[in-house]
Amino acid sequence: MQTLQYVQYQIQKEIMANLRERRRLRTADTIRIAAIDLVFEHGLESVTTEMISEEAGISPRTFFNYFPYKEAALLPPEPEFAPEAEEKFVCGTGPILEDLAELLLPLAYEFGEDGSQLRKLFQISHTHPKLMMLKVSAFQDFKLKVASVLGRRLKDEDDGEKLALMAALVSTTIQVAMGHWIQADEGEVTEYIGKALLQLPTVFDH
Repeated sequence: MQTLQYVQYQIQKEIMANLRERRRLRTADTIRIAAIDLVFEHGLESVTTEMISEEAGISPRTFFNYFPYKEAALLPPEPEFAPEAEEKFVCGTGPILEDLAELLLPLAYEFGEDGSQLRKLFQISHTHPKLMMLKVSAFQDFKLKVASVLGRRLKDEDDGEKLALMAALVSTTIQVAMGHWIQADEGEVTEYIGKALLQLPTVFDH
């Protein structure tokens, strides 16, 4: 039987771990925002890791604890579905695209609800070939995650071709929606992504 002291120790340990993780995420976000702002203003070639570190209020050593090179700080955080949200989607019985939109849309707020950082990042990535390649790689990882969660929902994890096609369609739809959002320069990105995803069933209708 666990003693009260042991239970309290485990609770405190979990609280401290959560605090450390939140601090780690805040520091990573601070570095990303500093990198985006500097590159947006000065251009990628003119910005160094030392400049980013100074802007973020950290040491260059700390920068490299989070990112291996400066371009990595210009990528969105690796998309991670909240476990409870993923399970809700997997067990959901509603229209699959509506449930998928509910799962995916929170990821669009990684750079703040005002969208300013996401707009800057989107524009930066289209002006530097290396960043474009990194963006393509990041979307490939995203497609794999979407394919995996779709496979669990549809209980069809062995049909890799079908799941890859579905995930590619979803990923491309999100990219197109973000492009429209940038061009419109108004509203929230989630509105554009959500609307685009829900249009998929009728996109080939005449």
